[in-house]
Amino acid sequence: MRVLLAKRLRREGYSQLRIAQLLGVSQPAVKNYLSEDEEEVLRKLEGYGISRDEVEGYVDELVRVITAHDVPSAMSYVTRWSLRVLSSLKLCDFHRAVDPEVPKSCEVCKLLYVKDELQELNDAAALLSNELITPLIPEVLSNLAYAKENAETINDVAAFEGRITKVRGVPTPASGPAWGASVHLAKVLLKVMKRDRMTRAVMNVRYDEVVMRTVKALGLTFAVAGPQDWASDDEIADAVYRAFSPGTEVVFHLGGKGLEPVTYVFGPNPIAVIKKVLEIGRKYRELIESEKAENNTKSSL
Repeated sequence: MRVLLAKRLRREGYSQLRIAQLLGVSQPAVKNYLSEDEEEVLRKLEGYGISRDEVEGYVDELVRVITAHDVPSAMSYVTRWSLRVLSSLKLCDFHRAVDPEVPKSCEVCKLLYVKDELQELNDAAALLSNELITPLIPEVLSNLAYAKENAETINDVAAFEGRITKVRGVPTPASGPAWGASVHLAKVLLKVMKRDRMTRAVMNVRYDEVVMRTVKALGLTFAVAGPQDWASDDEIADAVYRAFSPGTEVVFHLGGKGLEPVTYVFGPNPIAVIKKVLEIGRKYRELIESEKAENNTKSSL
């Protein structure tokens, strides 16, 4: 995995010295990593039973965490990802090839990983502290919610108490995650899960025409709900539910009288949602800067 991490960091413009510092290895080791064949490493991992999508997701998120200089979160993410892979029993064939004495009935690794939604939200919080997300925080503030697999009530959905605000221009949770901390997002998520049980996480961000253009430019699947005047949480959740279909990644709620419009970004888990929000934030900034440059050009003519 270090080979893939080193190559990803190099593509993002980091020097060999900086990569060595981020990975906690020597600079000569980084030079060796960069000389290895990336495709060969990916094929080897596929042979172990780990798909390219899983590997790329792991590398992508770990790069985001380590470049945010959050060592505890990086360690937590690596440990839990490794235990999750082991508990999925995907490495059993490889293990038996190395040690034929391992019985075919062995499933002991299933016991290694216990799902912890609150910890996953904490891991996602490390990725939240990114200025790309700052312009996307709405007036009502943001939150990030994550439901249990078989969630049925508001108390089965965790979110950050006090929501996500801006501290010194950086998105920051007001406090840690807790069950039942966001009634609004819990109601939205519980409704959506009736149509797609795999969609277990959601974050609300701002809505405007540029956000909509951004989502379209990124090719994310989206739907539109509203407008609604003076709508309650239940009415908003119902509107989102009616607009949502399995596989929908974004729902725009157009707001109404007494109701700020908002964008709901959905995914299977908090990390996946934050990844989409970061993509939206990056493209949103590009579009805003492009429009400013175009307006400046027009005004100078």
